[in-house]
Parts: sequence; C-alpha cells; structure tokens
Amino acid sequence: MKTNWRITSRITFTTVLFLSITAMLLISSSLPAKADVGQTAVVVSAAGDYSSGAHSVVSVEPVGGPRTITQDLVPSGSDMTVTAYGEYFYRMERSGANNITKFHIDQPDTPIWQYSTEGDETGSNPHDLVFVNESKAYLLRYGSSILWIVNPGATSEADFKIGEIDLGAYADEDGNPEMHSGTIVGGFLYVTLQRIDFSGGWGNYVYNTPWIAVFKTTDDTEVDTGKGDGTRKGIPLPMENPGAIQYLSSNNTVYVQGIGQYTNQYTGGIATINISSYETTLILDDGDATDHPYGAISGMAIVSPTKGYFIGYAAWGDNTLYTFNPSDPNPTGTAVSGLENLSIGGMETGVYTDQNNMLWICASTYDTDTWSLTDPKIVILNTSTDTVDETIHTNLTPLRVVFAGETELTPAESGSGDDNDSTCFIQAASKGKYSNSLLMILFSLFAVFAFAGVLHPKNKK
Repeated sequence: MKTNWRITSRITFTTVLFLSITAMLLISSSLPAKADVGQTAVVVSAAGDYSSGAHSVVSVEPVGGPRTITQDLVPSGSDMTVTAYGEYFYRMERSGANNITKFHIDQPDTPIWQYSTEGDETGSNPHDLVFVNESKAYLLRYGSSILWIVNPGATSEADFKIGEIDLGAYADEDGNPEMHSGTIVGGFLYVTLQRIDFSGGWGNYVYNTPWIAVFKTTDDTEVDTGKGDGTRKGIPLPMENPGAIQYLSSNNTVYVQGIGQYTNQYTGGIATINISSYETTLILDDGDATDHPYGAISGMAIVSPTKGYFIGYAAWGDNTLYTFNPSDPNPTGTAVSGLENLSIGGMETGVYTDQNNMLWICASTYDTDTWSLTDPKIVILNTSTDTVDETIHTNLTPLRVVFAGETELTPAESGSGDDNDSTCFIQAASKGKYSNSLLMILFSLFAVFAFAGVLHPKNKK
C-alpha cells in the first residue's frame, strides 16, 4: 500500500496548528484583564513661592520602593494641571499662557505639539481634558462659556478643535459658568459648573448654585435630566464650588466634592448622583459656622463604595487627609496618620489610584515666616492598610499626579463589581499587550510546524 506522507504531514500539520491556536486562545481568555506592564506617574509641580513650575515622571514600581524620579522637565509657569490618556500626557498652562502641550511618556521632555486654548476670547484658562478616545476629548475652559471638542491626535493646530458646546445657559453675572472638571459615564459626559461670579473682585465673589451638565458623547447634545429649571437641563448640586468628580462602576454612582466658600461659609461637602434618576444626595456635610469638624472639604478620592478619602481644609497650608465610608448613612472621617496639618493638593479635580491600588498624595509644609511651601513630597499611600508605602521628596511642590503608560482595563474588568474602581473615572492611561504576545506565540508555532511539514520525507511503501 502506498502512503503519501506529504499529504499526511500536511493534514497533521493543519490539525496540530488548529489545536494549538485553539489552546492558546483558551489560555489567553483565562488571563487577567489587566496587562502586567508598568505605569509611569506624571507630576506637575510649582516652586514654593509659585514663581515657576515644571513636570516630573516617577516609576510606579516597585511597591515598597525605591521608585525612580526624573524631575523639573520643561520648566514653565506655576499655574498648571495635567491629564493623561494611553501613552500620552497633556500639560495645560493657565494664567497668561492658556495652552495645552502633548508629550509621549517615553520622551517626557520633548513636546509633540503645543496648541492654544484661546478662541475669540482671551483668558480661556483650561482646567480639564476629558477623553472619549484618542481622537475625541472635551476641553473645559474655565474662563469661557464655550467648551471645546478637540482631537488630541491632531498633527496641526488647525485640526485640533473639531467642535464646541455652548454652556451660556449656565453662565452667571460674569458671563461664564466656570466649567471645572468632568468625567465620562457610559457614553455621557458629566461637567461640573461652579457658577462663581467673579465680577465683584477679590473678597466679593458670589457663589451661585452649581450645576452638572450632561451630554451624549455620540452627538454632543445635552441631556434633559428632568432636574432643570426651565432654562437649564442639568442637575443642580446640593453644595457650592464643586471640584472633583468621579464615577464608580461597581455601584453605578457619580461622586462630586465641593469646597463651598472655604472657611468663610461652610457650604460644601460630598454628594452622589444616581445616574438613572439623576437624584442627588449629600452624603458628607462640611458643617456650619459653629460645627465643622474637618474644616472645608477641598479634595476627594473614592476607592470603592465603602472606602474613600477627602481633604479637610482648616486653613491655607493646614490640611489633613481623612478616610471615610461613603456608604455609611452618617459617615465620619478618620485622620490618616502622617498626613495631618500639611498643605495637601492635587485632589481638587479628582485623583485615582495606580495599578497597585496606591493613592499618590501631593504634600508640603507651609512656612508661616516666608509664606511659602517647603519640604515638598509625594506620599504614596497603601489604601488597603492606610500606611505609607513610600515618600518621594521633590524639588518643587507637587500639584497633581496622573498615570500614563501601558495598563489596560477591559470592559469586563471595569464592570466586574470589584471594589477597587478608582481607575474607572477620569483618564485611564492604557495600552494592552496580550494580543501582541499571543500573535508572537502563534507565529512561532506556525514556523515550527511548517518547518516540520516541509522537511518530512516523501516515502512509499
């Protein structure tokens, strides 16, 4: 009997290759959704007297330290903030500059582009950049009533702005609604509008009722929440001067922090928004003139439905970090050891934990003699134990921390019900690599079996 071993080898090769691909796909489907690659922290900082500023990059690993830091990159003014998406971060300069600069995390000292945030008006004062994807984001311009829709991937300034949203219906007497921070929730943009009338000058500000405006990210039309007043379609908030906004997927809730009128009047706190009904609930009140145990509430970070943090603002340079249970009907704050009576910042527009569930806190000490900030540092807090994992001392005072790099959260993970939802709000910096690794393995298998099939001799019997 004759046997065509070439045909047999081809059949065997095809079968083995098919089984190998199937096995690899099954193995890959069982891998965790978070790729085991590193993030890098990006920190914007200012001199203690606010005469200048720059940014730094810090490794997220290793847990326990020592982490590495590269400081004082691309010096500029001190009034800055930063956001991140994917492998890129975006530094926004405000007072007098009014621009946004894009960097790649692998070349943090080399701008890719810098575009102006000025339109027909001047003093646009960019406060936040909220991402839908790599080619669409919302630029919140505090000094304007016009929100810009932009393309962060644009290679020319002419292609950067791709649309706009008029928020004039929420403007107060100074002509602006003071758009400050935002987040994306299931295809909807939530924007905080402080509505502070600055026209009276320092010491004469008027704090109007703040609102949240909600827009569809598919067509940028405003949602009528049913909570409006006939003129406005959004959601009025039960506190003044909102800062941080955060979405938690495991309980489908938006959290908003408001500082009120600092220590002049205690009209702030932390509220929740039910995204189905748009009902608001004040879950933590900052108190009143006679009873304000924490001072004003000047920042917030929610780690899970039962674990959160806020900054108690007693006075300029005298802040304390507290932990609390957001689901408690009558929550109380507990001071975090080692983070009392410092100048603590960076939590005014929302913060989030790194891939190790560590909270990065911007801290310094206020020198009453020189009226400046000294001993600047980043305190990395283990949110499981509320103990300090590492303190990184910096040259300049850190203002805000975001994370860029290559950690990807898949939809399955972000909706899994895991209590650590802090990466679900604001810009998650991500790029997964499992697909590339799988392709490399499959190509290797293909080469091995193809080699074996070609060299197998053709025999006759």
